[in-house]
Amino acid sequence: MTRFSLCNLLVLGGLAALAAGAGPIRIASREIEFPATVSRAAFERELLGMGMPGYHLIVYKDGGAAMASLFRAEVTDTQALDALEGLGAKPGNALGMDTWEKRKDKDSKAPDQVIEGPPVEVLVRLPGRAGLLTLDQILQDPGGRGFEMRFGGHRANIPRWKSGCIVCLYSCPGSKVGNARYTVRDYVNDRTKFRVKPGVLPADGTRVGIVFRLR
Repeated sequence: MTRFSLCNLLVLGGLAALAAGAGPIRIASREIEFPATVSRAAFERELLGMGMPGYHLIVYKDGGAAMASLFRAEVTDTQALDALEGLGAKPGNALGMDTWEKRKDKDSKAPDQVIEGPPVEVLVRLPGRAGLLTLDQILQDPGGRGFEMRFGGHRANIPRWKSGCIVCLYSCPGSKVGNARYTVRDYVNDRTKFRVKPGVLPADGTRVGIVFRLR
């Protein structure tokens, strides 16, 4: 059996196992996939000036920030981090807690730091649809800078953060994968407000697949 056909069998077998709920993470040669549920209302919700609408893309379902995420993952942020590192990806680990904690300090340069690490394509598999959706197909970005997702890692911040964050749409020290096109300062200054494009995602509560593909 050729290496190509063996790889295809492994991927197909992994997809079948994922669909059957046999395991939380499918791992292939250059990508991982895990299940999550859609929660658009929570992602876009404004709570009397509180909350963080448009910030958290993917969060572990029992994490502290799950109530504000677009996708609630059935794996922990640590499991996702371990799986990416298992593919050989080395996280950038460039952002400390000051990047967030000093976000309102105009004299601090920490909130202007950009997430570092190898590029990761974040894709979404919808039930009944053959192709995968990219972030620019799912989200509106009024700021126009788009998405440059990078594997930041930030394992050392997990015990303090306790948010369960897997993917944030800004360069956040709580995220495992974050967006190098926008900083925490950009979030504070409302440089963009991510929202879901109408008619793209299925109803809240629908189970989907999240794919991380190393580029």
